Amino acid sequence: MIQEKILYTDGHEVTVTESFFQVKKTMYQLKGIIHHDFLIIHPHRFPPLVAMLLGAIMILLALLHWLPLGSLPTIQFLSSEINGKEIVIIIGAGILTIGTVMLSLTKERYAIRLATAEGERNVLISKRREYVTQILDALNKAFMSLVTPKKALGNKGRTFVVGSR
Repeated sequence: MIQEKILYTDGHEVTVTESFFQVKKTMYQLKGIIHHDFLIIHPHRFPPLVAMLLGAIMILLALLHWLPLGSLPTIQFLSSEINGKEIVIIIGAGILTIGTVMLSLTKERYAIRLATAEGERNVLISKRREYVTQILDALNKAFMSLVTPKKALGNKGRTFVVGSR
């Protein structure tokens, strides 16, 4: 059996050779891959932004006295009284803080997307861009070695001349 040249391996879950691409236990033959691409997966930022907006609106309405806060009870906490306005400000600040933390924790992820006869799928997803680009470069090299001839024909090849009368 001919040993294949390994173009990239991380030693654990990804291996790229001149004829296949393996991620975890799934192996893709390069001849079966129609297209491969680098993909940036953007996080959903709408829910954290809505939480931040809701918290800021609650704080603003409480500070401008636009909320009917007379129906809220006064709470006794550590020998101090907290009225309805202060309760709404504390809750609004909590919601604003949660939204800010959620927004700061959402990061972009990077993927390698393969198109095969079975369809398209993201076969590798990572938070590290360099890792994914290294694998993509190895895949590009593998495809280039697949399409370029291994041996040149030299003088042994046949030459055909096409002419007109």
